[in-house]
Amino acid sequence: MAEREAEVLSASAATLRLRLLGAACEGCGGCGGRCGLFAADAAGELELPAPQGAPPQAGERVRLAIDDGELRRLAWRGYGGALAGLLLGALAGHAAGLAWGRHGDLLTAAGLALGTLAAVRLTKRAAPYPRVLGPAGRATPTTCQGGPNP
Repeated sequence: MAEREAEVLSASAATLRLRLLGAACEGCGGCGGRCGLFAADAAGELELPAPQGAPPQAGERVRLAIDDGELRRLAWRGYGGALAGLLLGALAGHAAGLAWGRHGDLLTAAGLALGTLAAVRLTKRAAPYPRVLGPAGRATPTTCQGGPNP
């Protein structure tokens, strides 16, 4: 699970305005903070839907999390979509080369590049929505395959 600490700037019944703390998330260890899972604006602030119940107060620190299942879905969407675009674009370019009767390799390469770019552009639109776990100092509940941890 990727987690990150944030400070509540403002809270309403519907939304939270947060300032991300630290340079990178904790827990996944993959990119060192360059992935954009906790995408903030230029000021380092993020707006999320407020959690159920009483929202945290301004000035309070909270933990944000994206679970492992969501991380896997995002990876499949991003990398799987790019791979599908690469293969389908190359196939379309190759078919165009066969139909035209010349420049098959050039059309295959062009189809490969265009298909990959189109797929990457389409798959980058989906951004994850972190969950607000609660106060940063409080331990978060975890579960294993068989149910709650003992």
